[in-house]
Amino acid sequence: MARDTGEDRDPAQGGEDGVEASHEPRECMPCRGTGEVISHLGGTASTVTCPWCGGGGVRVADVNAQARWLDADSAGAEADTPAEPAA
Repeated sequence: MARDTGEDRDPAQGGEDGVEASHEPRECMPCRGTGEVISHLGGTASTVTCPWCGGGGVRVADVNAQARWLDADSAGAEADTPAEPAA
């Protein structure tokens, strides 16, 4: 019979240590903690500040890095909508 040592448990699943570990600052995964990502926007690769961590290299909770693009798309769609003809 195998003995459960608890070493193979995922700390994110809870437990005494899991609660503490889930609230510690974590490395930003998109930039791997560097604070910069490579953008190919416009067809040419360039290094830009990571929009997920703001350049700090540490993950920021509840950040939607693509929100400004979604907002710009919805504003652009309204601008492209033809105006109603005058009566």
